[in-house]
Amino acid sequence: MSKTPYEIRLDLLKLAKDAIFEPVYCKRESLKDEFYSKMTDENRGTVPYPTLPSFPGTDDIIAEAEKLNKFISQ
Repeated sequence: MSKTPYEIRLDLLKLAKDAIFEPVYCKRESLKDEFYSKMTDENRGTVPYPTLPSFPGTDDIIAEAEKLNKFISQ
């Protein structure tokens, strides 16, 4: 069964979201792991919590989906 244009756009949005969120998840986890590996009972409270990267917004997801759509439509 073929998909409707709305289903295809939704799939593109999901793919775009996954593509731009995955590096952010990885970076956040890496920074948190590094923070907790430095944490000991002796220095608890003195090690600053890292500044975590923020997640992309809706505009970023739409822009990525448009890039994917352009590639697919070639």
